[in-house]
Amino acid sequence: MMNRSLVLLLVMMCLTSTVQAQEVSIGTVREAWDRMDILVQPLDVVSGGTEAQEAAWVLESVIGVDLDYSGLFKALSPAEGDTTTVTFAIEGVLEGRLPGTAVTDAEAAPVLNLRLMSYPGRQVLLNKRYRPTWDKLRASAHHFVDEVVLFLHGEPGICLTRIVFARGSDDRRDIHCVDFDGEGELRLTANRQLNLFPTWSPDNNQLAFMSWREGQQGIYLLETATGEVRAVNETPGSNLNPAWHPSGEELLVSLSKVGQHEIYRLGLQGNIIRRLTVNPAIEISPSWSPNGRDIIFTSDQTGAPQIYIMAADGSNKRRLTFEGRYNDAAAWSPNGEKIVYATRIGDFTQIVLINPDGTNRFELTGPEWRNCEDPSWAPDSRHIVFASDRSGVFKLYVLDILEGGIRQLTFGDEPDKTPDWSH
Repeated sequence: MMNRSLVLLLVMMCLTSTVQAQEVSIGTVREAWDRMDILVQPLDVVSGGTEAQEAAWVLESVIGVDLDYSGLFKALSPAEGDTTTVTFAIEGVLEGRLPGTAVTDAEAAPVLNLRLMSYPGRQVLLNKRYRPTWDKLRASAHHFVDEVVLFLHGEPGICLTRIVFARGSDDRRDIHCVDFDGEGELRLTANRQLNLFPTWSPDNNQLAFMSWREGQQGIYLLETATGEVRAVNETPGSNLNPAWHPSGEELLVSLSKVGQHEIYRLGLQGNIIRRLTVNPAIEISPSWSPNGRDIIFTSDQTGAPQIYIMAADGSNKRRLTFEGRYNDAAAWSPNGEKIVYATRIGDFTQIVLINPDGTNRFELTGPEWRNCEDPSWAPDSRHIVFASDRSGVFKLYVLDILEGGIRQLTFGDEPDKTPDWSH
């Protein structure tokens, strides 16, 4: 059995001293992109007193931030000068109960109406009515902006998505989850063990992750609705990098049960469906293509870790990367058009974009970002989340691959790594 220290060396890079992270921007535009201006009007608060007014301010802020984070729109307020040239506006009414007048929780819930209007003609284009509890108002705003994105852009929005990741250091890391805008953080595990590589099931109802229990690594599933955890596989040796099949019916894993790490297809009950690699090299970090026909993975069969692609049955292996002395953590964009991965360039690890045929290699980050690792795609195939230690401690950042803008997602003194974006 591989000892614990050696596995830790394989699955983690050493972390530097902790420093409070700050919000930053890459400051480089990758591609000309015209954002659509949308005027966000102050909500009309008709009842509910101070509580309702404060909630309205939060809602207005969430809507504006969501529009900006989408990369598709620029949110404008009435105070931002001449807004007569905008063609769309968001308006709304919030009706809250006065304290002491509600009998039940349902009666205490506010009523929120949000509308997308043509502007300045004020024709109603989209109208949504919500009756959330006070603590779910942010989710209502996220939902409405997703509806606006779908209506005006024709593609689903990402405002209700979440990002899961591992937080901690050494041999104790817990799985955490955060909204796409950095709010609503939750800790999902508290087992005083090493938990890594969390990954969402296609329906977002489960997480697969690696955990160390009683001296042995295993692959586990966590039900997101209940928090219930069950073991899938606890094969002697190392169990790494679970990755869901697009159907949600099986996993890819890297196991060292026969010595070196090899890639297997694994059923959700722990049964081995197929061994895909037979090689004296170390082969790790497998991930499915969006259509489930191909698998991308890392192998050091040429002496240094490089990215390879193979068919779902293990056949037709071909090398994808030829630059960089260490390439790993590749992930296919949900639309199948791009692949992102981490590569060692000089003294630091950077994030690189490439086509599935190996063309159009493009470095998304530079040495000013120090080490950048563990990229994961948003469902829109436009944004990625990754871990960087540019502040002295690994925190998560979101990158818009079209505009090049980067925003910081997580803060604090503990390292955050291995993020995965929900579907």
